[in-house]
Amino acid sequence: MKKARIIIGANYGDEGKGTVVARYTKNNPGNVLNVLTNGGAQRGHSILTEDGNITSQHFGSGTYYGADNYYSRFFILNPMQFVKEYESLIVKPKHIYRDKQCIWTTPYDSLANLISERLQNRQASCGMGIWNTIRRSKTFINVSFGGFNMLDAGFKYRYLDTIKEFYEKELIISDNTLKSVWNSEYLKTHFIEDCKFMYEHTIEVDSMPKAIIGSSFNDYDEFIFENGQGLLLCDTGLDIPDTTPSNTGIQDALDILNESDGKFDITAHYVTRPYLTRHGFGELTNEKNRSFISNSVQEDRTN
Repeated sequence: MKKARIIIGANYGDEGKGTVVARYTKNNPGNVLNVLTNGGAQRGHSILTEDGNITSQHFGSGTYYGADNYYSRFFILNPMQFVKEYESLIVKPKHIYRDKQCIWTTPYDSLANLISERLQNRQASCGMGIWNTIRRSKTFINVSFGGFNMLDAGFKYRYLDTIKEFYEKELIISDNTLKSVWNSEYLKTHFIEDCKFMYEHTIEVDSMPKAIIGSSFNDYDEFIFENGQGLLLCDTGLDIPDTTPSNTGIQDALDILNESDGKFDITAHYVTRPYLTRHGFGELTNEKNRSFISNSVQEDRTN
């Protein structure tokens, strides 16, 4: 029977999910499929290795110890972050699978996110365009990531122009620097190159359950589902910046596993710490000034 571990965070993120994933992968080298279950590249999971501290956003925390990666249908692809991170990997996965149903972020989703935050003078978002991608996918005629890469160059440019125009109906860009980037033709060209790179370095599958039956997925003894964000940020169904638009609990992983004919020994790992941190603004339960804990606690601008 294959082993499935579902790694969930108890708080607002920063609980140590990456450390848990890395430890179990290290104990079973070469036999782990690291599933990025939910969310997108707004995650930032750090592990301490012999090569220093490694932070993963678009790759699993088990990658350094030889795990292959799988982007579930609940994960949002970000070709720009994928290329940036792939090129910096000390250990690259032998196989990177992506579900054909994954929605994907364009530079206009990310820029619209950044511009909106600046206009409202807040930092409730990490600027990766997660909410924007979700909203657009619900109201815009979407092309799958695989389908986009099959288009000829002219259609790719026109498709990106329609997304750009989608945002320009309501977006006000007062910052000249951002306006220059927004209107840059190079932005589209560079993004299309990033998409091509990601397309060539990933393997599209219909779904993990179907693929498990195939020979490639039979090579894995252990499936580690690495969730992004914590339970206190779980999707409430409300379009508000203080939450994440995904299920941060065990449900997405269970849905994937239950669709399979395979038998799994499933363990949920509930990861927490004796203190809370939070990225960006938003409610923080029992928030205290740093000095209440200790005068030696230093400011961390990421939390």
